[in-house]
Amino acid sequence: MALDIIKEQRMIRTIFYSLIQSADLVVDNKAHCEQFVSKVGKFISEKTLREEDTRDVKEASRELLETLGWKSIGMDINLERGNGNINLGKNRFIVNEIADSKGALLVIQALFEGIGSYIFKSPVSAKVELSLSSSSYYNITLTRKKIQADTVLDKPSAVPFEVADRSIHETLTIDSMFNPIFTKDVPSVILFETIWKVVTESYVANVTDESDFVKEALKNPTMENLSLIIMKLTENEEENEILNMSEILGEFVVKILSTKISGSLISRLQTTLRDRHAINYLIYYECRLFCADKKFVNRCTFIRGMWVGLLSEIFSIPIKIKELYHAGKRDRYCMLELVPKKST
Repeated sequence: MALDIIKEQRMIRTIFYSLIQSADLVVDNKAHCEQFVSKVGKFISEKTLREEDTRDVKEASRELLETLGWKSIGMDINLERGNGNINLGKNRFIVNEIADSKGALLVIQALFEGIGSYIFKSPVSAKVELSLSSSSYYNITLTRKKIQADTVLDKPSAVPFEVADRSIHETLTIDSMFNPIFTKDVPSVILFETIWKVVTESYVANVTDESDFVKEALKNPTMENLSLIIMKLTENEEENEILNMSEILGEFVVKILSTKISGSLISRLQTTLRDRHAINYLIYYECRLFCADKKFVNRCTFIRGMWVGLLSEIFSIPIKIKELYHAGKRDRYCMLELVPKKST
């Protein structure tokens, strides 16, 4: 029995190594990548996962991932909306030297397009990224392909977004929101719990909105719903009012984090932000992500203000925005220059 297990593990390790080596040969050719992902994904969905399996599809998928070498698995699947997010730790069968290679990411993409097709009973696209979170190594985003607008509207979910607006809220992640400020030493789970608590309590205290979809969003803590609540919290507000509000919320985020994280939060900042005596701080962030290419400018303003509040509270010195470079306004990149008030 033990010998059989050893043989099985060796076989899985060999298969992964062979697939990654093959993927490395095609990774720079888009057409060949698509063929590779299609073939591997089809094999996974048709040969590895059985449609007649009576178990929950997520349970069956988790068992397959465990067999393939993952112990740390986080799955957030929304069958109604046809999307999901999976966080994986390191795989015990994929050696460290190739675990973060382009070939490895392509193999995992193919694997999850197959798993996703099995879960959603339709073709999906999978986006695989190396995670900066201390709790995971790979982050996989699943999206069902070719969802017709009328089909979505005929199947109301807990939070019925307009189809045209849904992608705006799906772009926000906890990593993109906080990694410009904190290192991976601050767990994503703690960051999400904290920002969810601060934003929702602020919404309840300041906004009168009896719409059912907001009530349902408040009961369902997800990044998509967090983005929705930020939208409702900031709509019809001037930029200065949003900045003032989000700076205060950023200060509350730090107060809560201080009770959850041992030691000084300064040591958890990105290295370029740790000097409390610096004359300025530069923060780069992904182009057009927060503003959703000008469709959600208030969210970008909100997050910038939150960063200001975070650093002001951590350093116990008022921090102000000096310069803003915005790819949405024809700058080459998105960057924020902050200065302590004493040096302005």
